[in-house]
Formats: sequence, structure tokens, C-alpha cells
Amino acid sequence: MIKNYLKTAWRNLVSNKTHSVINILGLSVGLACSLLIFLWVQNELSVDAFFKNNKRLYKVYEREYYQDHIDGNYDTPGPLAEELKKKIPEVQDAVMMEESNDQTTLQAGDKILKVDGTGASSGLFSMFGYPLVQGTPSSAIASTEGIALSEKTADAFFGSPQNAMDKTIRFDNKKDFKVTAVFKDLPANASRKFDYVISWKALEQDQKWLTSWSNSGPLTYVLLREHADPVLADKKITFFRDAYIRDSSAAYHAELGLQKFDQVYLHSHFENGKVSGGRIEYVRLFSIIAIFILLIACINFMNLTTARSVKRAKEVGVRKAVGAMRSMLIKQFMSESLMLTAFAVCIALLLMILLLPMFNSITQKRLSLPFDQASFWFNILIITLITGLISGSYPAIYLSSFNPVKVLKGVTRLGTGAIWFRKGLVVFQFVLSLTLIIGTIVVSRQISFIQNRNLGYDKENLIYIPVEG
Repeated sequence: MIKNYLKTAWRNLVSNKTHSVINILGLSVGLACSLLIFLWVQNELSVDAFFKNNKRLYKVYEREYYQDHIDGNYDTPGPLAEELKKKIPEVQDAVMMEESNDQTTLQAGDKILKVDGTGASSGLFSMFGYPLVQGTPSSAIASTEGIALSEKTADAFFGSPQNAMDKTIRFDNKKDFKVTAVFKDLPANASRKFDYVISWKALEQDQKWLTSWSNSGPLTYVLLREHADPVLADKKITFFRDAYIRDSSAAYHAELGLQKFDQVYLHSHFENGKVSGGRIEYVRLFSIIAIFILLIACINFMNLTTARSVKRAKEVGVRKAVGAMRSMLIKQFMSESLMLTAFAVCIALLLMILLLPMFNSITQKRLSLPFDQASFWFNILIITLITGLISGSYPAIYLSSFNPVKVLKGVTRLGTGAIWFRKGLVVFQFVLSLTLIIGTIVVSRQISFIQNRNLGYDKENLIYIPVEG
């Protein structure tokens, strides 16, 4: 039976080449745009979700209460991590890390490179599970003279990670460090990337303010114990800093809180001292846009299919006259829709391969189509089925409803309900299209305004040179 449906569907597609090509191309363009957006969305959702202890990793944030408002940020006092490990039973480990990467000049022999890196507590590699090529997590940055390099940095300076071990490297032309570990290059979906790490104790030697509870700036990450209650741990650290420092002003007070680490990238904005929104708003917005584009393509498919209802009416009438049930006709039309959608998906994947370099340039990412992953093909199959069923549902129900007697007599008038439904689909399609077009124009003009606005000075022939060393 299924073979017969597919054979009949193929004959209908071949006998109506122009209509089939228009339908397939329209659907494939919509699918390609939507799939590219969903690929970006999936990448955004995967950021920082690869750590082995992901379910127990948290980032500490600070709520600052002023007289007239409340602020939130991730700046914390330097000694916080060590005290959390000592005083909070739920905390298995905690590390400090510099707030941002420093681009530092590293030198080994005659080779000098500028490298992005950071300083962190000795538990960084064991807590986050960064894989090491050489060295051990416990000793990687335990010493104030030790430095851990990324695999590509070790290759650049010494030719291989093995050759890099125990070698001396000049740091910012001020201090010599010994390579104590080499870690694998961080993946593209890591929000924080660095190519060297030095000990937190080494930072404290040069920056004494890091040892004071009165100053905030570094980032604090904690690993909760297995089966520890994060809500209870959050309550325990709320007023934790009060035991070490009392705010001198009655109009100012600060509290601490915990946020899941894998949520920080997408939820990093604060409102009234609480985590509220961030990049997740872009993820939601573009997800809605992708769905809208797919809906427009599906509605276009419906309209083109039902527009040919007069040509298919006699076919339906003859089939019903010889005993075809309505359910059989619905299956027939749905199989045609699924076949068209399958062809459209294949063309959409080809379009994605061609457009991906340009898309990566726009999004500043390194996205790729994971053809080697079974989950990717499963998702493609689900999208194909959903798109095919949505696109073919109305045409199948509508075409299979024709009365055979009236059709064979040449009476194929559309009912009032069918006419209004088709008009509604067209109106809805145009509303979605115009909304997207207007939004694109507004964003384009805003970007153009930012790029071309008068800055108050003549920027031509002006050169900015940062002075270093």
C-alpha cells in the first residue's frame, strides 16, 4: 500500500514538473534559512555545557544594595574561594579566576608571541575537568613559578607538548615560569578561552589587593558536593562576606548568590540585583524568527497546492467513484507532501553547505554541519515529518472532501469556509513576511546610523597605538 502511494505521488510530481519545482524550491529556501538559524541556536545552547561536573558547577554573583537601587555583578573578593571551602559543607571545591583574559607577551628563546591567558586557583583543572595532554590537574598550577600552556601554544613555542614540559618561558619580560602542564585547546563552545594559566598565588604576589576582602573584581566558581542542596548552599553564602567585612555605609550592603555555570553565558544580565535575561533573549527571538520563516514556507506550499484543486478535482472524483475511501485519499496527498518535503530538505542541506561560510562570517562563529552525528539526522527526520505533515494537512483534507457527483458534473465551487480559510492563510503569510521585512529594515538602518553617525571629531588619519612594556 505504501509503495503504491509513493509510486502515485512520484507520477503526480513528474507530470506537474513546473508546480513541483516551484513548491520544492520555495520550501527548500525556507527550510535552509530556518535550519541555519536553528544551528546557531543549538550552538548557543551548547556553550559551557560540556564540563564533566556541569550539574554541580556554580558561579558566585554579588548583589549590591544602594540607597536608591540594587546592582548585580560577578565581581567577588579575592579570598572568597578558600573561605567557602572551609566554612560551607556543601562546597566540595572553589576556585578564583581573573575577571578577564590578559594578552601577555611570552618568550622562549628567540620566539616571542602575544598570548591570551588568565590566573586561577590550583583546583581549576580538576574542578572543570579541562583535559591535560601533559602534567596532572593537582600540580598544573600549584606552584607560583608554574605555568600551564594550551596545546597550540606549546606547539608554537616548543614544537610539541612533550618538549614543552619543564621548559622555561619568559612572562611579560618580567618573570620566568616553568611549564608544568599542557592542556588541550578549549572547544569552540567554551565561553571563556585562554592559552595559558598561571597560579593565583603568583597573581597575589604582584597584586596585593587580591588578598583583601574590601576589594571585589575576581570571579569565584564553586563545585557542590554530590547530592548537596543548591538552594541551601545559596542561603548559606548570602551573608557570608559579612563575617569578614562590615560595610561602612548604612546606605550600602552586599550579598552573595549562586548561579548554575552553564546558564551564565545566556543569563548574564541583572535586574534589581537578580539574574534576568541576557543572550537568551536573542536565542528566543531567533527561534521565533526561524519558526515564522518555516510557517511562511509551509503556508506557501498549502496555497500553491490548493490553487491546483480544480485540476485535481476530477482525479479525486474518479477515485471516489471507483471506491476509494477519504482516508486513502488523505494518505495519498500526505505522501505527496512528504515526498516534496524530503526533496526540499535535500536541497536545503545543499544550500546550507553553500551558505555556511557566509553565515559563519556574519555570526562570528565556527559552525559546521554535524553529518557524522546520528542526533543530527534524527532531528532532520523529525523536521521533515513535521514540515511535511503541516504543509500537506490542509490540502489533503480539502482535496479529499470533494463530492464525486458534483466534481464529475463539472461543479467545483469552493465553499465559503474554504475561501475564507485560504484568504486567511494568505493574509497571515503576508503579515509574517512584512513583519520580518520591517524588522530587517529597522535593524539595518540602526546599524547604518551607528556606523555613520557624527562622532564629534574627524576620525580620518587618526591612529591609536597602545604603549606596552
